[in-house]
Amino acid sequence: MIIKQKYLVGCGSDSHRIIKSVDNNRPIILAGTVVSKEYNPVSHSDGDVVYHAISNALFLAIGERDIGYHFPDTDPKYKGITGDKLLKYTFDLVKNFGYMINNLTIMITAGEPKMSKYVESMKENISKSLEMDIGCIGIGATTGEKLSDIGRGKGIEVIAMVYLKRVSKYR
Repeated sequence: MIIKQKYLVGCGSDSHRIIKSVDNNRPIILAGTVVSKEYNPVSHSDGDVVYHAISNALFLAIGERDIGYHFPDTDPKYKGITGDKLLKYTFDLVKNFGYMINNLTIMITAGEPKMSKYVESMKENISKSLEMDIGCIGIGATTGEKLSDIGRGKGIEVIAMVYLKRVSKYR
């Protein structure tokens, strides 16, 4: 497929249930940052919903199918795969199409754990992984005010918006 647009926009989301930790071997990791050892994600992969949501946004911006299509949770080879590996694959595809990320916005909804003290670490990891200026990454977090299971601490949901700009000729 050849994409000729100068700019592309993608929106992606992901969510996972979380449970009280039965052991500390499977912490909640968001954008490569350990945010809780008190809870464990319920997921086939590592459950990094931030990297998964970004990957979905990137895939969809270039007209590809979502992360579940590319890395199905029914395939044993993806059991426990880390979000950074999925993101690297996705970002390499975006670069192959001739695009880089202009800016990225992420909204995290979680009743537990609280996110504010982890935002800067997440931004640093994202900046390195996606070869972009940290100032072009916005991360917000809300508790959901206990209006849903996510707001009551039973899951984490992330929405990511990405704005891509063409940096090279069509592939």
